[in-house]
Amino acid sequence: MLREHLKTKDYYNDRIEFRSKAIKKKVGKIESDGKFTDDVKMRNAFRLVSDSMYLLHQKYSRGDDLSSLKPDLLKTLEYRQWQKNYADALPDSEQAERVGWEEIREDYLEDFLKWLSFAYCLDMGKEYYLNMLALIANQGLDSLFDSIAVEIGDIEREVSKELLFKKRFSKLYKVIESEPEQRPTLVKAYLDAWYKLEGSPDYHLMDTDAYIGYWCWEAALVVKLYDIDDSSFIDHEYYPKDLVHWQDN
Repeated sequence: MLREHLKTKDYYNDRIEFRSKAIKKKVGKIESDGKFTDDVKMRNAFRLVSDSMYLLHQKYSRGDDLSSLKPDLLKTLEYRQWQKNYADALPDSEQAERVGWEEIREDYLEDFLKWLSFAYCLDMGKEYYLNMLALIANQGLDSLFDSIAVEIGDIEREVSKELLFKKRFSKLYKVIESEPEQRPTLVKAYLDAWYKLEGSPDYHLMDTDAYIGYWCWEAALVVKLYDIDDSSFIDHEYYPKDLVHWQDN
């Protein structure tokens, strides 16, 4: 059953098929012997991680059984390891090339939180989380991400005192910094503000294939991780409640 109702199942079938083919093509490029440089392979591995995030997003919107997404999460971790391996293989004179593909940015942080949301809500396990966090790196740079990483099990991590992207994430950071009884109200406030914080993208109004569903993944992660009562906002249009309440049968 569709979880997102502004597009049809056929629309999502088409977009998922397209994304899956794109992933297969990039994998083939990376696995081809001697045809591409380590720099090209590093960049394609980065794009594989991004494509995998799109695929998880699209499959959730289509209504896929959530247990079926676990192989995609395992592949995402593998692709991120590829990215690091090829970056490590760059000669010293080219090591600066990796910075823009690894250093934390606002859009990267959104993807990191989405990835963590799927991984944690689908109970991929502590070894997975720690491997993922080690590959993402950027320790001690952003107070929101560092705090979440510690809560999820990276207990030796240095926690920054600075929130890097205040306009985008201060409302979410306030959730985890507040007393437990205040958190449901603050999550609801964040969900209400989320669309504007995303820049009011209006993808659903465009005559393109850009729209894949509006979901506030980071809210799912915080609610699950901090055991927040979501009864007051469970039916919020941007809240991926099925992910939060998934249980392995």
